[in-house]
Amino acid sequence: MEDLLRGVSLIRELTLRTHDLITSFGERLSTTIITECVKSRGIPAQFCDARQIIKTDAQFGQAEVNYSLTNQLIQEYFAKSTATQMVTGFIGSTEKNETTTLGRGGSDYTASILGAALNAEIIDIWTDVDGMMTADPRKVPNAFNIPTITYAEAMELSHFGAKVIYPPSLQPAFARNIPIRVLNTFNPSHEGTVVSRTAERRQYTITGISSIDDIALVNVQGSGMIGVAGVSAKLFGVLAAHKISVILISQASSEHSICFAIDPRGPRM
Repeated sequence: MEDLLRGVSLIRELTLRTHDLITSFGERLSTTIITECVKSRGIPAQFCDARQIIKTDAQFGQAEVNYSLTNQLIQEYFAKSTATQMVTGFIGSTEKNETTTLGRGGSDYTASILGAALNAEIIDIWTDVDGMMTADPRKVPNAFNIPTITYAEAMELSHFGAKVIYPPSLQPAFARNIPIRVLNTFNPSHEGTVVSRTAERRQYTITGISSIDDIALVNVQGSGMIGVAGVSAKLFGVLAAHKISVILISQASSEHSICFAIDPRGPRM
């Protein structure tokens, strides 16, 4: 790490590729410490560097997982392992063994990837709140826990600001129909929230409310758009080519305007 940071200091440039490699040290160090702590308690434990088993593309900062290769590597690795595996979260590597990171919520994402690949009965994710809430308790003091919620509902709430669990963490489990249980590290006796394909009937019609504080609204309008085929395809094709994710889309029935919401921080390339 010292050599890496000296290099960054000398060339006065920090690429996303180098940033991912530097960021990975914290996860690798903490998992090493936890592994040795568990072993000191007499539990057979083994350190596992996720870069060996989670393969991604080269989109540094928020890499896309190559599931076919990753699932194969995970299954082969765990078939040969007998000790309890202590796996680094948040990181992976390209097929050229370049270190990548999985983006925000990457450690939960890693757990979901592993659970799905190994066809687990349930995936437990530990956080710092009592599962998913009906609203942000910092803004709504009387918000309360949601005991059960569907994948679709959890994805919508997460996509629009609920930070308990991030949408990528749900996708591998959703694909394999594996429930995710969100629990509180600081209140382990609480039952938390179970995310699955179905949810129990509730007293209330609305599951929860979430919000995004900082987004940019872009409005494209003009009389030349009315009745012209392919305008939307061209617009969103340009956004896709620049890896800009669209949060929300609204189009006037007259086709006079298209409004969409994006992250003002722009794409991470």
